[in-house]
Amino acid sequence: MVRGFESKTKRLFDGTQTSNVVDFGGNKDNDRAYGIIKGKLILSKDEVAQTFDNVIGGIVESCQKLLRGRRVEHILLVGGFGESPYLKKRLMDIFSKQGATVVTVEQPSRKAAAEGGAIWYIKRQVKARAARFTLGTISSVAVHRAEHLERIESAFVDSDGLLTVRNTFTTLVKKDEVLDDDYSHTASFAAVFSAVEMLFIPESVNRKMDIYAWEGEGDAPVWAKNEEGDEIIPGLRLLCSLEADMPRLKESIKEMTGPGGKKYFQSDIRVLIFLGGTELTARLQWSEGVSVVRSCESSYTIAGKELRWTSGDYFQFYRLKE
Repeated sequence: MVRGFESKTKRLFDGTQTSNVVDFGGNKDNDRAYGIIKGKLILSKDEVAQTFDNVIGGIVESCQKLLRGRRVEHILLVGGFGESPYLKKRLMDIFSKQGATVVTVEQPSRKAAAEGGAIWYIKRQVKARAARFTLGTISSVAVHRAEHLERIESAFVDSDGLLTVRNTFTTLVKKDEVLDDDYSHTASFAAVFSAVEMLFIPESVNRKMDIYAWEGEGDAPVWAKNEEGDEIIPGLRLLCSLEADMPRLKESIKEMTGPGGKKYFQSDIRVLIFLGGTELTARLQWSEGVSVVRSCESSYTIAGKELRWTSGDYFQFYRLKE
């Protein structure tokens, strides 16, 4: 009986038939008290619908969660139950009001090909997409905006002679920015040292940078941490951390001249954000010696400290290059 229901009755039921036949036996199989005549069980529309309702309710709830806040034109049903005309009808009744069309694959042998074909086509067709969040990192910057005066009391003169504030949010990718398939963005950062500080830089240095997403309302914030500098502001979520060991860092540090002819030393680092397929990738890049360029890609680890030298608190914070 179950096989008869699964193989035919369930697959043909679309919610419009007033009576539905489950053909499971022969002419000698009769039980009129239960509606069984000559191996056939007659079920009403409501009786068959009850076998679907719990499962369809869960599918509808799942679809509503996935589609919340999104505009979708097509919903593709795959799998054995995806062939059910009743499931398609119920989904159409709900999601057609949102402008979506429900598409099914009628031949079971074509389900896997259809699913793979749809994924391939979407990846080929999506040439650009809009960033869902503003992405950025925490850095120190030379005072150059009116908002920086809010924390002028905690500002300091860096080794290059510039007045600097800590814990600012530096935007790498803006929300709703259209990212083409070959999109890439590079941001340059620097760590600066005095002649005295150069004496204490070890041969091998570990650098670490955290990438955050701004999920709050409105534009990205000026500050990434509270005034005390010990808490990330609400709305910022850590996405990944970039960390690398740099054994030949000192070879690439350059001597520079700051305001008033002041000599200082600078180490450069670059953050690259680029689109590969359907994923954004973050990469940390630096130079070793004169011509050797090294890099490391994002690793999803738990972290939350401000961008700085990890070999000791004595060294200055990284600052966004002007």
